[in-house]
Amino acid sequence: MASVEFEKRDEMGLQKFNSATKNEAEARAFYFKFIGNLMFVKMPIAVALVYTLLRFLPGQAERIDAKFEFIRVYDLGWVFVAPALLHLGRTYLMINANGARAEARVERPDQHVYKIMSPNKYADAPYVLMANTGAAGRFNRAQRSAYNTDEVLPLFAVGLVLVAACFGPLALVLGAINVYGRTTFANAYKADQDTRGPGFMAAAASEYLTMALVQWIALKSFIPALP
Repeated sequence: MASVEFEKRDEMGLQKFNSATKNEAEARAFYFKFIGNLMFVKMPIAVALVYTLLRFLPGQAERIDAKFEFIRVYDLGWVFVAPALLHLGRTYLMINANGARAEARVERPDQHVYKIMSPNKYADAPYVLMANTGAAGRFNRAQRSAYNTDEVLPLFAVGLVLVAACFGPLALVLGAINVYGRTTFANAYKADQDTRGPGFMAAAASEYLTMALVQWIALKSFIPALP
């Protein structure tokens, strides 16, 4: 058990240096590029496709146009701008944390590094990190998947309500995808941290698409000429 748990860690308990280890600037650049491409290229394309499809459904074009007219008449575009702005701020904080994580060599699910604050006897003691094997490791990863969901849930829930206000049952589809992704992510993460990817990506896709739709509604409320 010990060899499995510590084979990738150095004497302080951190991840060992290897050819893939990034410094903070490199990690930030990677995440800015990856998230920027997702938010400003892929998601706008997805929004355009979803919006076009919705307008082809019987009776939906007229309903959508009436809702946007209501938003413009009563100057409600700011209701959509506010969560969109908060989403941008939170995205930066995530990139900022991931950049620092890379150089610190702190592996997930750890979110903090603890040290005995003594200048003498324990000055060179290894850091205190989460257990990551056995029943304790499974619990830590299951707990972390719950906290990760909690961290994004407030903005996602607001986004779903706003999407529902304009596009009706589309919010239900996005919510169902998110529930599937989050539960799949939680079960896979509990079993093995290296298998959490597919569930997490499904959940993240629904969350980013929801906020991209909110951003689109905000833009269209101020620029009616947008298609």
